[in-house]
Amino acid sequence: PGLLQLLSMLRERKARVALVTRNTTQSVSAFFDLIGSEWRDVFSLVLTREFPFVKPDKRLLLHVAQEWGVEPSNLLMVGDSFEDVEVGNAAGTATCMIAGGGNEKPGVVVSPPAGAVASFCVHSLNELQSRLEEGQGLQQGWPARAADGETVLSEGAPAPGLQFLDWCIESRAVKAGACSFPRMGEYAGGLATSSERGDKVLHLGCGLGGLTKMMASQGMQVLGVDSEVSAMHKRGLNAVQFTGQPLTYGSLRQARSLAPFDAILLHGESSLHGCPENMWWQPEALQEVMSVMHEDSRLCAEVPMSSSVNPAAIINTMHTMGLVVVAWQQVQPPGEQNKVLRLVARQA
Repeated sequence: PGLLQLLSMLRERKARVALVTRNTTQSVSAFFDLIGSEWRDVFSLVLTREFPFVKPDKRLLLHVAQEWGVEPSNLLMVGDSFEDVEVGNAAGTATCMIAGGGNEKPGVVVSPPAGAVASFCVHSLNELQSRLEEGQGLQQGWPARAADGETVLSEGAPAPGLQFLDWCIESRAVKAGACSFPRMGEYAGGLATSSERGDKVLHLGCGLGGLTKMMASQGMQVLGVDSEVSAMHKRGLNAVQFTGQPLTYGSLRQARSLAPFDAILLHGESSLHGCPENMWWQPEALQEVMSVMHEDSRLCAEVPMSSSVNPAAIINTMHTMGLVVVAWQQVQPPGEQNKVLRLVARQA
C-alpha cells in the first residue's frame, strides 16, 4: 500500500530511483505488469540477480552511485529486510527499514545484527513519503556524518571491521571475487558466476558474523572461528569452534581440516573471548595461525594499541617466527580514544 503514490511523488520531483533486487528479470517484469508498465520509467536503473553484484555486497550500491555521479552518502537505501540495510550501511548510504518485512514473523521479535541497524525506520510507504516530502529526520550516510564530526553509533553504521577489510583489499592482502557469490551462481539459477573467485579466508573471532557476511558477499569463501558459533549457523554462515582457549596449541584443530587458507583475518583482540591481552602475536599463537597457512598466505590484523606495547616488538616477534610484515599503519578510528594497529604479514 502506498507504492504508486510514492512513485508518483518521486516522478514529480524528478528524483533518481533504482530498483535493486535478487529476483530474476522475469520476476521484475511480472512486477511491472502488476503495477502498470507506465511506472517502469521512474526507475533509471534496474539491477536483478543477473547483475554481478547483489545484496548485501556493497559494490551493488557503489555501482549505482557511480552511474549517477553522486557520493554514496547522498543515497537512501529503502528495504524491508536486514540485508537491504546491511548493503546500504556497508556502502555508506543512508538506510530506511520498512517494518513488517522479511525478518519479522507474528509474535517474534528479531533484533538486527551489527551492521543492519537502519538510519531510520517507518511502518509504511505512506510514512516514508511524508518524511521525504517534509525532510523529517532524514540524514546522510555515515561517512558524511562522521566527516561532520558526528559520533556514529549503531544507527546507519556498517558491520564493525568493514573499513579494515577495505584496507586489506586495497592493500591486496585479501582478494574479492569478480561477482558476489561465484560459487552459489553455479547452483542458483540466474545468479552471476565467475572463474575469478575471492580468497579463502579464515576469520578469527567472528562473533555474530557481521564482518564474515560482508566478506562472503564479496565472493570470498569464508570460515569463521570463535568460542561460540551458534549465531553464525543461524545466519547461514560457515563457522567452527576453537578447541580450548583461542590461539593456543591445537585451538584451530577444526579449521585445520579445511586448510590452507589464503588469508587469516583478525579484527579486534577483544573478539577472542578468553584470550589474554597481547596473546595474538605471541609465538604460540603465531605458530598455531601459521599451521593453517600456505607459503603465500597473508595474516591480516587490526588490534587496539596499548601504551605498553611498541609496534616494533610485534613486528620483531613475527620476524622471529618467520613472518614478514609487508604493510602496517596506526589509525585513529572516529570517536575512539586509542589508536589501532593494522598490519599484513606473509611467510618469509
